[in-house]
Amino acid sequence: MKKLIPLLILFVCAAACLPPAKPQPARKEAAVRLNPEQAKKVEQLYYKAVGAYSRNDMAAAGAHLKEILSINPAHKPSLELREKIRLAIKAN
Repeated sequence: MKKLIPLLILFVCAAACLPPAKPQPARKEAAVRLNPEQAKKVEQLYYKAVGAYSRNDMAAAGAHLKEILSINPAHKPSLELREKIRLAIKAN
């Protein structure tokens, strides 16, 4: 036990000398500027995805969301619906 105390003190001192770990930044999708044509397509696809979700057709809803997110990865309503679908599939 007496031999472990100096080692423990050495370890604590060494750890105190190390620089603090840098926190990883949260991953955020960059805002995307859409032209009017893209914005209209995203809106149409989103309503199709919501309709498919309402009909419990998760595969079709997921396909529409995948297309939306390829155009605009930061589309918040699509991200939220994708999470709802993920949770619904997980529950079954």
